[in-house]
Amino acid sequence: MRKPREKPQGKSGPIRTGPNGVDWMVIPFPKEKAEREVLVAGLFVKAFDQWVAGQSEPSLAPFGKPAQNEENDLDFTVDTALGAMRMELAEFAPLKEHGPRFADAPPSLQPPEKAALALELVGMKSDHQGGEGRFLVIYNTEHGFWLDPLTIEGMRRALKETPPRFKRIYYVSIHDLGNGSVSEIYPGAPHHMFGEADLDAMRVLAMPHPTEFRVLRTVSWTGMIMVRGRPCPVNYTVEYRDFGLM
Repeated sequence: MRKPREKPQGKSGPIRTGPNGVDWMVIPFPKEKAEREVLVAGLFVKAFDQWVAGQSEPSLAPFGKPAQNEENDLDFTVDTALGAMRMELAEFAPLKEHGPRFADAPPSLQPPEKAALALELVGMKSDHQGGEGRFLVIYNTEHGFWLDPLTIEGMRRALKETPPRFKRIYYVSIHDLGNGSVSEIYPGAPHHMFGEADLDAMRVLAMPHPTEFRVLRTVSWTGMIMVRGRPCPVNYTVEYRDFGLM
């Protein structure tokens, strides 16, 4: 019996703050490739029902439960509002340029560079797996490779000029093993803030890496709130942090 194929992964996940400082809740992705892809596909469908940004019409939602296909085929078949479609997953992990291991990945990348690298991934997938009745879902497991709104807007504009062979392209941002959010990259609607912006002229402060968060000082005081018309004493605590912006 062939051993299940393991797939390398990076580190990403939310941070949790408390009296002892900041904890990085690294997502424990399954090591086995097929198991991880089932997780990502399920999170995409769930997240789409809860939150999707930049969606174009007609929507593919609601989605049914993804059915994993045989190896060497497109990853999943899933029922959509437009009928059964094939769904391909692709992890954005430009380790050729920023690696070669996840441990060597940078804490962050500027949106123009990320957009260019992600478009290379889309082009490769489009050439090999694109076609009628197919859509692509991009995800990441490394914090430095997340697709921020500026990156997604840059990709949307580029794909509008040079359309891929996929009907739709999405990005699922995985928050933990049970939750995420979805953005439509192609064809997509212009971003509500950056849709008309000159992206080439913009350079943004990168999202700080979770290992750079630290508590500087904590301030506490006692106050009162009204609960059902009655005053109740409460203790407030505010922690001021250095976010290590790059």
